[in-house]
Amino acid sequence: MSTTHVQNRAMRILSAIVVASLALTATAQQDPMYSMYMWNMMAIQPAYAGSADVLNATALSRVQWAAIEGAPTTQSLSLHSPLNARTIGLGGNLAHDRIGRTYTTSAFADIAYRMRVNGNTRLALGLNAGINHAYVANSKVENTDPNDPTFQADISGRICPNFGFGAYLWSKKGYVGLSVPKLLRNYLGRYSQDGMSSQFIQEATHVFLTAGYVFPMGTVKFKPSLMIKASEGAPLSGDVSATVFLQDKFILGAAYRYGDSFTGILALQATNQIRVGYAYDMGISLLNRRANGAHEVMISYAPVFTRDKIRSPRYF
Repeated sequence: MSTTHVQNRAMRILSAIVVASLALTATAQQDPMYSMYMWNMMAIQPAYAGSADVLNATALSRVQWAAIEGAPTTQSLSLHSPLNARTIGLGGNLAHDRIGRTYTTSAFADIAYRMRVNGNTRLALGLNAGINHAYVANSKVENTDPNDPTFQADISGRICPNFGFGAYLWSKKGYVGLSVPKLLRNYLGRYSQDGMSSQFIQEATHVFLTAGYVFPMGTVKFKPSLMIKASEGAPLSGDVSATVFLQDKFILGAAYRYGDSFTGILALQATNQIRVGYAYDMGISLLNRRANGAHEVMISYAPVFTRDKIRSPRYF
């Protein structure tokens, strides 16, 4: 098969996915957001699985509005690796999210099929499938009326399956991706009171567009990146960031989330296998300014055992 034929086929597939994704809508933005998404792409992009060409594990913890009791907190753990050096990547992502008295847990597995567009560029098409579960801890609410039936018992929702897809085009210097990690708009549970049944926590469908490029400048690498998130019933959300790699060891970055916050990012490539990072969001809205911003901590581990497999650091 000629290179031109592969390129045409890849572009047709990617174009079809773009059209399908932009037609998807939802009622609100719901999925957890990350400031260091560029190193945690498994949370939003199933086609990313195996793209690093080595086994990689990333753990992340985030506290939003740190000064407010019951503010959103998120913990996630992702793992991905190439199964076949040419075609297949596998991965998975676990996430636990708390907003107020509501706790949501999800577990997803990912598979990506990779094809070479030309000598340096590859396109991956990914699918993910998993489950979501919500739990509302009503009994933990401090209530002025201890006999209020609404807060007498906790609510455990249903375990709901979901699936999504994505496309990821990348080379050694840059990438562009489009993904819809959750296609179904499940209600995670319902509760009954006085003979009436009410549904709660409807999952939202989000469309993510991501892109980034690395500009070499001697011992310094400069990488601007972009993430746009769209869903019905919520304003378009956009993150623009700029990251500088100093001697491939020290990483400094800044980001802006439209209408929400400015972010500072500091990371260290401690070894060829370990990277640690910290991000602080400084809110620009009145709520964000009084809520003490957001803190995010990340550690990434790539257990590489052969010299020819080391790509240090990973720029994306």
